[in-house]
Amino acid sequence: MTCNERGPVDGVAKPFNHVGRLLLAPRNAELCPDRDRLVSILSESGFIADRIPDRECAYLVGSEFSTLLAFVGCAVAIASEPRTGSPFCHVVVPPVSAYPRWCHGRNTRAPRCPVCRARLNDWPTRVEQFEQSTRTPGSDRQDSAVVCPMCGESRPIRSWDWKHQGGFARLLIQVEEIFPGEAVPTEGFLDLLERESGCAWRYFYVQD
Repeated sequence: MTCNERGPVDGVAKPFNHVGRLLLAPRNAELCPDRDRLVSILSESGFIADRIPDRECAYLVGSEFSTLLAFVGCAVAIASEPRTGSPFCHVVVPPVSAYPRWCHGRNTRAPRCPVCRARLNDWPTRVEQFEQSTRTPGSDRQDSAVVCPMCGESRPIRSWDWKHQGGFARLLIQVEEIFPGEAVPTEGFLDLLERESGCAWRYFYVQD
């Protein structure tokens, strides 16, 4: 697989004892800025450095990585250099997908209706139906919608409020080996992504 081919959401083999990943994605899951341009932005801003030879679409963290992310807590220390058999913090920009892909993990919880805030308790079934529709020839993903059982609002499953615990995207920036809530993108970083890509971004966390 090359970086221009479609692959799994992680884009690289999962490291041992994976603690989690921080994901950044366009707020509108249907939008897909140019991937090569995005990689250039991340490189020019110092968020990423050199490619990691033995990992697909993966990069070492750059000189400005710790200024574009805000780490929570005192004296946070992360391993950013590859070590045999040990997890280390790095950035992955996976191949673009034709449709928004479902990014979730053991920390994912039921989403809330954007209107009345009711929880969607049968969300695993809804997501499965959504993914099946994308594999059906001729299906139109835009028309796939879920009706809120409380207020009757009809929205695509990708538009429900997943908070910071999951979501959908065609293009992702993955920061590997970040525990949920351990680091958040700064306003300056989010502003940079929005300015250069032409769309607003969000972030969330996934644990395998």
